[in-house]
Amino acid sequence: MAESEEMADNVLSIDGQAKAAEETLHLIKESLKFYDSKGLKTLILEEKLSDQSIYWEVATELTKHLTAENFEKYTVFFESCQRCLNYLVKTGNAKELLLALLEQTDTFNDDVKWKALLDGIQQTLLKLPSKRYHSLDIALSTIHAHIKSLPEPTDHELEGEENKLLELDSEVQRITDVLLGFLAFVEPFVLEVSMNNSAVDRQKSKHQIVMLQKYLLSLLNHPLVFLDLAFCEKQQERKAKGYARMCVEKTMKFLCELCPNFFKTITDSLEDIELSKLSAKRSVEKKEEDEKEVSDFVDNWAECKDEGLIPLPSLACLSYLLLVEGLGLEHFPVVYTHKYLLEFNLQFVLLLFQKQESLIVSKGVRLLEVLIRGITPATFTVEDLDNPNYTKTLNCLINVMIRCPVKEVRGAAVQMFSTYIQMFTLPARVQIYEMIFNTCRHSGVVGYSIQLVKDQIDTTLKQENPDTEFLGLNLKRMLKFVSQLEEGAESDLLESSDRVIPTLNLIRYLILRDPIACNVTGFWSYYEDLEKEFFGPLRLALDFSKSHYKLELQNFKEGKASVEKGMELGVNISVAGMPMPKVPRSQQIQIVESALNTFDLIDSLLSRIIELADSQLKASKTEIKV
Repeated sequence: MAESEEMADNVLSIDGQAKAAEETLHLIKESLKFYDSKGLKTLILEEKLSDQSIYWEVATELTKHLTAENFEKYTVFFESCQRCLNYLVKTGNAKELLLALLEQTDTFNDDVKWKALLDGIQQTLLKLPSKRYHSLDIALSTIHAHIKSLPEPTDHELEGEENKLLELDSEVQRITDVLLGFLAFVEPFVLEVSMNNSAVDRQKSKHQIVMLQKYLLSLLNHPLVFLDLAFCEKQQERKAKGYARMCVEKTMKFLCELCPNFFKTITDSLEDIELSKLSAKRSVEKKEEDEKEVSDFVDNWAECKDEGLIPLPSLACLSYLLLVEGLGLEHFPVVYTHKYLLEFNLQFVLLLFQKQESLIVSKGVRLLEVLIRGITPATFTVEDLDNPNYTKTLNCLINVMIRCPVKEVRGAAVQMFSTYIQMFTLPARVQIYEMIFNTCRHSGVVGYSIQLVKDQIDTTLKQENPDTEFLGLNLKRMLKFVSQLEEGAESDLLESSDRVIPTLNLIRYLILRDPIACNVTGFWSYYEDLEKEFFGPLRLALDFSKSHYKLELQNFKEGKASVEKGMELGVNISVAGMPMPKVPRSQQIQIVESALNTFDLIDSLLSRIIELADSQLKASKTEIKV
């Protein structure tokens, strides 16, 4: 009988506790509904809420109100919710509250809520036992998903110091704000397994170290690679660092705590990617035996399907930070030759060149610049050109020279162009120039290359025993490439003038520098071919072009233009094969006059060449008769 009464009392007690808990939860919800900060703090903080059975629901309700809107409009209420949540974290069950907080963190449209929950998640994880690997992994995966959802910042194509204005861009500000929050979150977990912590058993902490490395390296892929990360200590010692630079320095600092050897980190990651590609390819081939083409497993700039892989752009950005910015360089071995480092990093240079964003392309240009700085001229041979990355890099460099919208980056690429070619021996340079002349359709690049060939010939002719690579048949073949008018007399000389003028300058140089009596270059052996195949069509093209542009200019001045008033002249102008934007009518006459001046220059050069050559040919015939 006594036992029955005791059981009944226990049931009543449990029912009473449940009702009390339900009543407390109802009052908390009412306080939240009416933004009652005082009532909320009284129920949770002053009365020291201790009923663990409602902690999950209370935590869920509190996090629902940690929004950007409440932060702006009801700051006191927002802070009260955050204080109450912190109390629950300190006094509640860590595993249970961790799941409750992570459930609310999985949102991609509210940075304020995401950041407000980070501290609570961090504290619950720190309360867990030392074996927290799986909980930390789930937490990082959920938190990092928010970072991955951030949109890529707009490429404003700014020049030089203008890049500092990026700090004012709302997209960049959002990115750096989120990243600083994430880095503050991971800091204690990095420090507890740091190499600098002598008490750490790195073997036992291996899983946590690898996991943290993965998420930190992923930041370099998105979004850090899209930001301006450059900072020169000597040039900017008195200038404050931007938030983007602060984020990347902190990221690299944490990676230095975890990675004893960055080169090994990179090579291990590349090996993992290759193994995953191979495994995926075999899997696809097994399922689709009849399919001939198998797509690549990893798109360089797409997300890796295997979450365990470090994205290639992360490794490219890491190489840039190490070799260009000098961040973490003390963890990079100095035993490798400049040649090996160049060959190894070309894959990353090419990857950075693939993107259109100017800040990413500039990272590729600067990385290549640093890599070739230590290379002695004539280091690479013709056999090295069998490595396709060398020709791909050159083509990408040309593409940057032509198409990059930022003048500073284009200029750096142009300066590097000749240095890059000089890394190769003379026979290899001949092959490179022939490739450019045969494949490049941009007259400015071809013209610049012709100037470099001319300089090389001049250097050669100054030698006591001249090298023959840029003379004789090789010179003939190069001249044949550059002296072609693809459309003959109907060629657009204005578009091809950047190629035609350097070609004529090269021919004039050869006539003056290598008289017919010497003919060291072998130029005079095929001068007659040039007269027939180049000078003749060029003369006709000049006559046609001059007549056409003079007629256009005359009609325009007399008001008889072939187009209606307010429209553009019938002049086709393009750069790198891309049509130029329409120009105001007031500027059109200047364009036509400039074109006519260009034709006059070509005409003058051609006439001078013929005059000089004829005088030498006549003198040669006279000597023969004598």
